[in-house]
Parts: sequence; structure tokens; C-alpha cells
Amino acid sequence: MSTNCGFSSPDGNSSTTPSPPVRSSPVAPFSWTFRPCGISRHGVAPYRRSLVALLAGSSALLCLNAMPAWAETAPQAGHLQYSHTTPAPKSQPAQATVTTSTTTQTTPQTPGANGTATPNGTAPAQGTNGTTPPRGSWNNPSLLPPLTSRPEAYGQPQALELRPLPSSLLHQGPWGVFNANTGAAAGFGTVGYYAVSRWAEDWSNLRDKRNRIDFMDPLKYIALNDEGDIYLTFSGNFRQHNFYDQRAGFGATKTTPAYRNNYRSNLGADLHLGEHVRLYGELMSGQAAGINYYGYAGGRWRSNLDAQQAFIEVRGNILGATVGGMAGRMTFLDAPPYFTAGSVYPSIPYSWNGLRGYAFWKNFRLDVFDLLMTNNAPPGIFHDQVNWKTRLYGAYTSYALPKFRFMSRNSQIFVDTFFLGFDIANVSIPTATSSIAGATHRYTPGSRIWGNAGPIEFSVGGMWQGGGFQATTTGLNRSVSAYAIDATLSWRFSHWPGNPVVGVQVDDVSGGNMNKSQTSSWGNFMSPFVPSAYYLDISTYIGQSNIITAGPIATVSPTTNTTLLMKVPAIWRNSVDDAIYASGTAFYKYRPHGAYVATMPQASFTWRATRHITLSIDGEYIFASKTLIRDGGSSGAFVQSNLELTF
Repeated sequence: MSTNCGFSSPDGNSSTTPSPPVRSSPVAPFSWTFRPCGISRHGVAPYRRSLVALLAGSSALLCLNAMPAWAETAPQAGHLQYSHTTPAPKSQPAQATVTTSTTTQTTPQTPGANGTATPNGTAPAQGTNGTTPPRGSWNNPSLLPPLTSRPEAYGQPQALELRPLPSSLLHQGPWGVFNANTGAAAGFGTVGYYAVSRWAEDWSNLRDKRNRIDFMDPLKYIALNDEGDIYLTFSGNFRQHNFYDQRAGFGATKTTPAYRNNYRSNLGADLHLGEHVRLYGELMSGQAAGINYYGYAGGRWRSNLDAQQAFIEVRGNILGATVGGMAGRMTFLDAPPYFTAGSVYPSIPYSWNGLRGYAFWKNFRLDVFDLLMTNNAPPGIFHDQVNWKTRLYGAYTSYALPKFRFMSRNSQIFVDTFFLGFDIANVSIPTATSSIAGATHRYTPGSRIWGNAGPIEFSVGGMWQGGGFQATTTGLNRSVSAYAIDATLSWRFSHWPGNPVVGVQVDDVSGGNMNKSQTSSWGNFMSPFVPSAYYLDISTYIGQSNIITAGPIATVSPTTNTTLLMKVPAIWRNSVDDAIYASGTAFYKYRPHGAYVATMPQASFTWRATRHITLSIDGEYIFASKTLIRDGGSSGAFVQSNLELTF
């Protein structure tokens, strides 16, 4: 492997080459769910002995039954509404909510002839367009989740306003207005039919069997007592990615084409023990192979079976807020997508160990956390350790402004403020000819205003970063003063075919000065925990450090169950006296003259075949600048294909 650029990863494993694409994954891991309260005299509800057979059979069906299907893809796209209920007290009839374009009515229900609830006991519930909703089944073409809930779209402009969907297609928690933007506003990552973090899903609505539309639903809600408030949820994922790098890292990492592939399997269980306590556990393993491949050191591309997550959560109501605390090993996504998105495109995503607490009021939420990264490097089964050298801590708040109407569209704006601190014991900064190894601590206050005003969708964020860097060999300290400004502005043409969103993205992230003394202030902004690849660069050859970017962005739905994301960012260095960065902690050997680095047109096409099968392909061509090519860099193509099997 070429030793072309200095690198030190945030997990404490040093290397001399930038890591391969480290990105935010479109598919979440397997998950299980548990819950405690007093167990009744009748104890645990009976299990089917065929549970293992069902798991095996369902995996085969996933592979044999891929088919195109219908999905709602934009806030104004027409789609059916289906009756869905929560269990009502035995003394009262169940209620159904029927949504129309202007009003919402609640009517008593009685069982219909086929066991479904019908308003006033007369006829099956009607959709908003007057049609009778089809019976639920796992491959019903009218019951696919909305494509706007794709987790990989986390860093893209998204519709904040989805028309009301049946609860069978949304499994979000009780977060009210913060379930906007497919749940991302709540701070747990996107949550639609599935979630980036599988523990963020809520399948309790399956207590009412009328909400069961999928052949896997029996595994999503397994009642363990007569009351049904102690229940178990299983979830899982198999994921394969194939990568083609014509000139990896502008040719610094590989000068000849590299063919890589990786696989991840994970299984989770979420045990709810009544209303206030739940336990979550997740097992994960990953492997990677290829031809002329690179970058598999460190334990996150090749890893034996281990506990990726294991925590206890306690939740209750205090002072009018839903308050909760989590302790153990967990994923963390409560930060802007241009700061971190979990780094889940290697086989094993980031996980963290420590404490997290949250509180949700009607229009305000607070999240506090103190976490240590998991070290996946030790070989063997169940050998992962706590990495005491990498810490993330801080607080995040979000205020939802009152909803309003603008240009005949519902509108919602959020104002986020946060403080993100981190310590990394092994990191390097560049010099004119080499690098300096050391340790850094950073604290990053910032704010983000984002949402939609009618058809205008936007996100504007600013961060300042202070702290220091201490060189390992000399012990000299350098103070840090850096900044980052990230913005997107788009217009949604909701009445056009494909409901396109067209806009522009700009970023200004400060760089340092390699020519200053080793005791002077260092101005490079660091985002060490991998922003979303779909925010800036699908290939992840360029990181969120020392850059100025500008370019058009667009999202369109060619058909009802496909999406196409496109962008053409042009990249400059913010400071010509600093390096070109592959990530917050990896930089290239190149020291070209001039600021312009490259133009990188890219696109991502996704087909949601069924609720369980997603196929996608990403492509990008890197047009390197003439000065970068003269300094030894090169242009090249990047292609990635993805297969996701999820339940």
C-alpha cells in the first residue's frame, strides 16, 4: 500500500494513507426489542416453535420476490389513506381517523366482515381519493414506505411535510413535531418504516393486528404478557456494497483500478418492559474482499461477531416533558449531517459507550451526552473494547417555531443550537513536506436554522471551533481557532412530474497555515467523525476540512418507487497554505499551487423494490485540477452498487 498521505484515525489507529470511503449508510442494522413491567399470572405469551423456520424462510422469500411497487415520494404526491387504530379500552369502540385534504374526522368503528374496522359498521374505510384500501400484505404495491424516508438522504434536502401516512408505514417515537423530516429532527437519525438506528423504531402499533400488513410483522411485535406492554421486537439487515475506484484518492492511494466489496450482517432485539424501561442489543459482523483493494486495516471493514450495541433506556414524564436516559453501547447521530452521520459505509459503523439523556417538550428538545468510541480493532469474537482515547461529549437543543402557511404550503422551521466537544489522542496535522503527530481537544459551539417555508427548503449552519493541538515529540501546544459555514437552498416543484427539488449548496470550512511556527494558532476545522457522504462527496475523497464548495443539487423521483439524487460541487481549498483533506483526520501528500482542487459531478439512483429489498447505484467522476495533476494527482471515476435486505 502506498504511503502517500499522513493519516491518524479518530479510533486511535494510525496509518499513512487515507481510509477508503467512510460514509453514512442507507440501511440500518438488525435490532431486537424488550420491555419490563409486572408479568401477569399467565406469564409469557406462547411462542411458535416455527420461529427459526420463519426467519430462514423469510430470508429466501426476500431474495425471490423483488418487484416494483408504488410509494409516496413527495409531500404533495397523491396516495391512499388507510384506517389504523391503537387498542381502545374494552368499554369503548375503537376509533378510526380519516384524513381529507382539508379536515380530519374521528368516527366510531365496528369490525367489518373481513375483520377490519369500518366507520359506523357500514363499509370498509375509504382512502382520500374515495377508493377502498387494499388488504395489507408484505408485497402490496400500495403499501411501500415513502422514499423520502431513505436514511441515505439524510444529508439532502428533504420534505418536512409528508401528508398523513398510515401508522403501518411510520414507526416513529412519541416526539410530536420533531418527527418532521422523517424523524431526523428528533436527533435519532431518520425514522420512517425503518430507521438508521433500529432502536429508534416503535412497532407498538402492531398490538392492533389490523395494522399488520407484512409477513414479517409477527417478528416485530411479540407480546410477552396478556396486557401486551411487555413485548419483543426483532430486526435485521444484510448489506453488500461493491466499489470501483479508478484512481482512489486522486491516485494517492491507488494508481490502478481497485475493486472492493464488503458485507455486513446484523441482528437486533428490542425488549420493552412496560412503559418506562427497555433493553436493546445488537450483534454485528462484517467482512471485506476485492481485487487490488486497500484500506481494510483497523477492524471496521473486517470484524468478527461482536456486540455493536447494548444499552438500557429508562423513560418517563417529568415537568411536562418526555424524559429519558440511556446507558451502555449505542449509536449516536444527534449532530448536523455535515459534522457526523455515523460513518456506516465500512462494514462496521461507529458505536459509542457512555451516557445519554434527552427531554422533549411540545416545541423544544434537549440532548446531553458523554461518550467513548468503541475500538473494533481487537481480533476474535466478542473482543471489542472501549477506546479511552477518543471521546465525544456535549449538548444539543432544537426549537420548533410555530407552524405556518406560506404559498399555500404548510411550513416548519427549526432553530438548533449545540455544543460538541471531542478529544482524540492520536492525530496528525500537515506540514509543508510531512506531518506532525500529536493529540487534540476541540470544542465546537454552533447553530443551525433549517426547515421549509412553502416550497423553499433550506439549511444554514455555522460553527466555531476552539481547543488545542499538542505535538507528541516536542510537547509544544498550538491553540485552535477555526470555523465552518454550510448551507443548502432548494425549491420543490411539487406539481411537476417527479416532484423535483432543485437548489444550490455552498460550504466554507476554514484551513490552517503550514508555514507558521509550531506554536502559532492552527486554523483547520476538524469533523473527525465522518459527515454524510451524500452531503458533499459520494466517493469520500474530499473531507469537510479546508474547503470552499459551490454547486447545484437536485432530487427527482423518476417513478413512484425510485429516486435520483444529483449534484455537481466545485471544490477549492479555503487556505492554499494547508493540505487537501480526505477526511477530518486524513490529508494527502499533494501540495499544489492555487486553490482550485476539482469538480465532482455525482449521482445516486435508488429503487425500493419491496419493503425489504433496496437496490441502488452511485456514480461520480472526479475532474482534478491541472495544478493537482501537475503535482502528481489524477482524475478518475468512482462507482458503487448497493444491495440491502432489511426486516
